[in-house]
Amino acid sequence: MSPPAPPKPMARRAKSPKVDAEPRTQIVSFHIPRALLEALDRLVEMGVFSSRSEAIRTALFNLIREHRAALDRGQLAMGYR
Repeated sequence: MSPPAPPKPMARRAKSPKVDAEPRTQIVSFHIPRALLEALDRLVEMGVFSSRSEAIRTALFNLIREHRAALDRGQLAMGYR
């Protein structure tokens, strides 16, 4: 009779993220004119962007990059247009 096989090592469980951890992205809801939304959807349908979210992130990134100097100087008046 052969000796019993050694027990298999237990797989380590991946650590779950902390419940109070800050999510990497935030959900933002806003109003947009229908014409802009339709244009945005056309860009997604054409494959320019993979989703509305990607298109909006890209637009915001470009807007902030365009106004970076003013942001750095604290001169950009943030407000509602």
